[in-house]
Amino acid sequence: MALDIYWVGLLVLVPIVAIVAGYKTILSLVQGTSTEKRELDPLDDEAGRLQRTFLRVYLVVVGSEWLQNPFMYSLFRNEKMLDEGTVATLYISTYVAAAVSALFTGYLTDRFGRRNACLVFCGIHSLAAVSVCFDRLPILILGRVLGGIALTLLWTAFESWFIAEYNERGLAQSSVSLSSMFGTMTTYKCITAIVVGVLGHGVVRALGSKIHPFIFGVALDLCAAVLMVRTWNENWGTNSTTDKTVNDDKAAEAQKQIPPNEGMKSSLWDLRVWALSFVGCCFEGTVFLFLFFWPETLQDAHDREYPGQDDAIPHGVIFASFMAIMVLGALSFNLIVADPNNSYQESEKHTVGPTQLLKGALIASAVCFLAAAFVRQEIGLFISFLLLEVCNGIYVPSVAYHRGTIVTDDARARVYSLMNIPLFVFVIIALRTANGSGDSGGRGQPVFLFCAALLLVAALVTSMYLHSSIQRCLKLACRRDTNG
Repeated sequence: MALDIYWVGLLVLVPIVAIVAGYKTILSLVQGTSTEKRELDPLDDEAGRLQRTFLRVYLVVVGSEWLQNPFMYSLFRNEKMLDEGTVATLYISTYVAAAVSALFTGYLTDRFGRRNACLVFCGIHSLAAVSVCFDRLPILILGRVLGGIALTLLWTAFESWFIAEYNERGLAQSSVSLSSMFGTMTTYKCITAIVVGVLGHGVVRALGSKIHPFIFGVALDLCAAVLMVRTWNENWGTNSTTDKTVNDDKAAEAQKQIPPNEGMKSSLWDLRVWALSFVGCCFEGTVFLFLFFWPETLQDAHDREYPGQDDAIPHGVIFASFMAIMVLGALSFNLIVADPNNSYQESEKHTVGPTQLLKGALIASAVCFLAAAFVRQEIGLFISFLLLEVCNGIYVPSVAYHRGTIVTDDARARVYSLMNIPLFVFVIIALRTANGSGDSGGRGQPVFLFCAALLLVAALVTSMYLHSSIQRCLKLACRRDTNG
């Protein structure tokens, strides 16, 4: 009976998300004239095709990842009966591998093709999923190492392919802005996570083991690989995109066009890149700690309130609830920064832009972590975590917009990989430190307090280094468009 709070939360959130998500669709049906005009614009039509082509693949691979993630900790800790230190070691192995592979995967992705890198991701991610079928610790560690390499590719290759295609096709001149596309991507990612969260819960209940979501994930990776081969062009770290039917000589010629250092140096000397890297390290690092600690924190709170019951919280349902409310954050981003004319002058009417939303999400997240550090009731913790996911929904498209604006295409995957290294190092140190604090339920409080402090620092960095520079870039771009 006590577990009903999670099902009630999901059943309340899903229709709210559906109503908010359908808000624009309902308006477009009522005001059908504007929709018809947009459909006649060839660039808008091309942008829509690109988005659909990308999302068909990206949502499948994200679904594979998120089908597995909610069950990783409980699989190792409860089903395989590994001690807390060993579980932490497995998590740390993932991020050590991610940090090390980030030194070379970005270069290889730009050099040998971003679609090829995405295909490699599908293979490596599948092997990592299969590894959980074994009980031997060396195989489990090898699987987590492969998972870390796959994580780096997931965070760099897919987005690099998408932004390069967007720029190469000249879609910046369309009314479909890159920020709106990232907002839509985040919304559909969260909806996918809701579906796979409920699916994962059903699979575990029906088949009786937390291993089976990993096996289903392998099937999704295979589907994504087939879709990529059939529908994606290849592009490299160069300003020319080559069709998927290109011959080997043309591919080699395209690869030779990659500037070995020029694009890389210009991005690495840009202070905004490292400010954004620091902000990403703070926010995404705290979110990873949250993902590591929320199952234990909610389970401990449930056990305190109902000591006579020996039941487990429904991880898949809780994860689906997190993703459902994260959709509201992403939709809020879309509604607030929406600019029908895709012009800076129009957007100036709105006092809140992507950078202000990013700063607000960081501050609000800090408040959520502060609440989670001191709240003891199960429902209070659950609400704090839900509000944190709203901030996450705003953060993801905000930071993706900044990455797309700041980093150049010719070395995008390489710069993205290097930007992620501080994050991976942070997670390694944090997990090692947290594991050394003992195996008690109260260890989450100092972690949450530390997360709150770090997020406030990130908000300060955002205000100091990102806000004014992004506004200047937008004004310069606007003047270029006006003069051109």
